[in-house]
Amino acid sequence: MHCPIILCYLLALISTITASSPPSIKFATGFSNGSCEAHPHAGIELSDGGFFMVGDSVCYEDPSSPPRVKFAVKTDSTGELSWQVPLGNEGYNYGKNCLELQDGTLLVVGAASFGSNELRSVHRLDPLTGSTLSHTTFPTPENFEGGLDGLMGADLVYGEEMEVWVTGYVKGEGTQEGEEAMFLIGGGSMVAMKLKFPTISTSTKDPTVEFERIFDETDDDFTTPQGMRIIDTQTGSVIIVSTATPTVGSSLYQMSALSFSSSTPSKTLFRKIYPANDANSPASLTNGTMSHPYAMSTSGKDGGFVIAGHAYPASTRSHDEPLPVGRILRLDSTGSVVWDTRFREGPDDHNVECYGVSLTRDGGFIATCGFGCMPETCARPSTSENKVWQVLTHRVDEEGKQVWEELYTDTSKGNNAGENIISLREGGYAIFIDSTSWGDEGTGGNFGLMVLDSDTN
Repeated sequence: MHCPIILCYLLALISTITASSPPSIKFATGFSNGSCEAHPHAGIELSDGGFFMVGDSVCYEDPSSPPRVKFAVKTDSTGELSWQVPLGNEGYNYGKNCLELQDGTLLVVGAASFGSNELRSVHRLDPLTGSTLSHTTFPTPENFEGGLDGLMGADLVYGEEMEVWVTGYVKGEGTQEGEEAMFLIGGGSMVAMKLKFPTISTSTKDPTVEFERIFDETDDDFTTPQGMRIIDTQTGSVIIVSTATPTVGSSLYQMSALSFSSSTPSKTLFRKIYPANDANSPASLTNGTMSHPYAMSTSGKDGGFVIAGHAYPASTRSHDEPLPVGRILRLDSTGSVVWDTRFREGPDDHNVECYGVSLTRDGGFIATCGFGCMPETCARPSTSENKVWQVLTHRVDEEGKQVWEELYTDTSKGNNAGENIISLREGGYAIFIDSTSWGDEGTGGNFGLMVLDSDTN
């Protein structure tokens, strides 16, 4: 049966517009902190088209260096280095997220060591040189000693100049090594703050705290020990994605989200938990045990959002102890589940751990992940190639259906993992990579920046 010429033309046109395949790599480059391992956590596209990346670095063989140092990198639009700076003089310092303020100055949010405490920390940097204009730390509530405080997420306050929302944790459980703050913190409470920065771009004054709230609720049968990401929906609400610890039954980590009014921050709009065994997930992966949230994106102008991370299924074919699969969870403005998708690339002896997600130009979503096999869980022959981690990027449409999936590195290029991904203003994507393929060799890991071409017309 033949279709009319005009109808065939329209169908072909629609197919051309909506069909999408993995885009090619426009460029990739790396940045190193000498012989020190450098691990990125977040990155943004700047107003001038360049990029800004933050993370932290460990100099394992340099006893004179602090155990962990924040690390910030600024490039132009082609990935050419503008400057890079270390931040932190003692102890453990973590660069977890970043922003560009309206005056062009750059923020690094994370944690900084002072004596026996790790405190919430915000650096404000000169965009031309990377020099520190101000470094602000915030005291632990009730002068709590020996615990962990830190910031994980940041977003601009909609409709206001030089104001920022941040989230993180206070009074977390510490370790002697300090390494617990690298990923997940337990035992403390999620925190949110609203900060206002001086309007003079060269000012060295600290921001003022306009609002601070500690979320130590135990209702709904769960607590929220660590705020991971925060967004201003631009529709009158602010949403925080957090780890959640159930207080009834299993105490394994789960995903959760809390929303409060942007005009009245003390007013909670919803507080919900999204366990790994969510009935909305695919049947083969429904009976999960644990789920970690690492990233969040707005879903557009509807006030909704998506969470990305990974979930642990209850069992797999080849392992008694299952390994994580990728998880992307879409919620509406009330926190209700729209869809919950899980995915695994390749054999089930490999981890899929997703750390970044972004809204795409066509209303879908794109996540970047680390994909690899741990030595103790590899079912395949024990060769070094089988244990190399790769950058996995997973693209879905607005309904959560897979559009494409791609490994942007292979096992010949050393360990790499996608840590953050952003959709670029002119199309395409930037992936911020924990990399041994780009940057100096022999460091154990560098900052990698990979820019992809557009996959939409």
